[in-house]
Amino acid sequence: MKAIKMIAVLLFAVSAAAGRAEYRQVNMTVFGMDCAPCAHAIHVSMMGIQGVTAVTVDLNTGLVDITLAPGNGADMRQFNKAVEENGFTHRDAKVVVRGTISGTAAAPYLEISGTKDRYALSPLGASADISGLLGKTVTVEGTVPQSGRGKVSGTLRYTAIKEAQ
Repeated sequence: MKAIKMIAVLLFAVSAAAGRAEYRQVNMTVFGMDCAPCAHAIHVSMMGIQGVTAVTVDLNTGLVDITLAPGNGADMRQFNKAVEENGFTHRDAKVVVRGTISGTAAAPYLEISGTKDRYALSPLGASADISGLLGKTVTVEGTVPQSGRGKVSGTLRYTAIKEAQ
């Protein structure tokens, strides 16, 4: 009986940790969509990613807005792959992501647990002192730059970082 309780506690702790870091919103520009079936293909592909709750595709601007459920394990590679497998090119992606700051004050990284995504953080505007956030869970808004086919950028250019509640 003690073993079952211990396993239950461990499973709860693991699921709580996994829910602490995740993509919340991804807005990416897709180049090459020029017809309604193209937009529909992107919509269907994105909705097929586990954790995606809503997708809107604007054919005129090429903007794809993706909303994700709390506790999802989706990663940027999946979003890029969904675009590439439909024959299109992804551009920069604006993201709202929750993760943990690691590294040093001079070279901070954002780690998204449950994924392999790890970004070197670079301020998009004026540099901010984020040394007080090292080791803490934060919510970051910023841009993941375009990367080559089959690749994910290693940099996240942030516009806002705040300690997660």
